[in-house]
Amino acid sequence: MSFSEEAVTFNNLFVERMDTQDGQVKTAQAGQAYVRSFLREHSFSRKILPPESVTRADLTRSTRHDTLIKIVDFEHPSTAAAVNFRSAGKERYLQGTRYAVPFFKVESDLFVKNEAELLAYEYPITKVIEENSIKDIMFVEDSTFLSASNGAVTTSGKFIASSDTSVTRSNLIKLFKMIDNDKLQSMVVLMTNVDFDDWHVQPATDVGSPLATELTINGYKYETIMRRRVIVTNKVDLLSPGTIYCYTDPQFLGNFFILNDVKFWIKKEADKVFWKTWEYVGVGIANLRSIAKITLNVPAIPGPGYSGTFGPQIFS
Repeated sequence: MSFSEEAVTFNNLFVERMDTQDGQVKTAQAGQAYVRSFLREHSFSRKILPPESVTRADLTRSTRHDTLIKIVDFEHPSTAAAVNFRSAGKERYLQGTRYAVPFFKVESDLFVKNEAELLAYEYPITKVIEENSIKDIMFVEDSTFLSASNGAVTTSGKFIASSDTSVTRSNLIKLFKMIDNDKLQSMVVLMTNVDFDDWHVQPATDVGSPLATELTINGYKYETIMRRRVIVTNKVDLLSPGTIYCYTDPQFLGNFFILNDVKFWIKKEADKVFWKTWEYVGVGIANLRSIAKITLNVPAIPGPGYSGTFGPQIFS
């Protein structure tokens, strides 16, 4: 049986299952597991700041709005001193500091599809769900994360505007040093696939002849750049080519909480199938010194369906 024939058979069973209440419940449960796995895979913000599941018992009500918050403690600063046997260290009363991570809802549109149209697809219906609701959720997650990152670098001043027209070892080192010089360790680099293409153009005098040959033939196949994990995204409508971020490890960065996991709902009425996906998340950058940013003077190269303007999308 070919792939398209298997897909048609799967879609037929999917639609038949939706004709009963029990079938709709089981389909929703299966869809929820599907959504969870693909969100983890496709959202670049989740790769930088892995989400942690929390329940209502872990949260508290906010005094400023009608939603929930998660109170997170900061690490206590401390000092030490060298003393002799008749001396003692300085006494200090510890007073904890903490911050609140507010929760908000992210949801897809309410999608509607005719039963006959679903049967006409030659690939599994779960692919339809992925191409709609999952990608919408991921876009908002990543947009919110970038907005928080921009706020952090604006406050900390860890930002460089470079006249370089492409990503190089030199400008990446400048990016890393903004974090490394602050008693932290730069660990993750986020860039677009456009900038990653430029990274392949490394002269043999910089990287050595064997690696230059490998880059020309097979491209850059490694998951790290100068020991830092590299994350590449094609969301150029969200992250401008020429804009590169650097982050510390998650424990020095912040928090990403999901309340009771991602929800998936699906229902059939007459010959129409409705579905949507939503989640309640809280994202907070606790350490404003843990993010650095560099912008390069990269010329815009419009592609199919691209308007020619870049910039993060801000969601209120």
